[in-house]
Amino acid sequence: MISFFAIAITYYAKSEEHMKYSVLAIEYVGESDKPITPIVISDSKEGAEWCRTAVLKRNELELTSVHVVTVSLMGKLIEDAELYLGIAEQELGKHPKSATVSVTLITPQRRRTFLLNTKLAVSLLDSFRKRCNDDKPLCSDLSHFQNRILP
Repeated sequence: MISFFAIAITYYAKSEEHMKYSVLAIEYVGESDKPITPIVISDSKEGAEWCRTAVLKRNELELTSVHVVTVSLMGKLIEDAELYLGIAEQELGKHPKSATVSVTLITPQRRRTFLLNTKLAVSLLDSFRKRCNDDKPLCSDLSHFQNRILP
């Protein structure tokens, strides 16, 4: 009986392991005739992988752009995302069916998912790209995502 509880506690601890990481997941939820690859950004490889498999429910064969960035850059990206979260709540309250992009923000304190229309999503992606000037692969994936969501 004691070993059962030890296994249960170990399983629970591993499922909550992600909570020490910060992660941003960006995915297209609108209608499209072209594939749009989701983007996962984290301050750790473990957090990014957890998000890809547990949050986005993507397997190894499904395309997902995964990027590990510094803690300081991650903090700036989170600041930008939180700013847009407030704007999105006001905007989409008026037009909820206009949402095309889902942003999931996970920090050790909480997990929030919010929706953006294309205009706000493009603006948020611009903001992210300005922050990550030195990370060419991330900038490239953000630009590609942005170009794919434009009509």
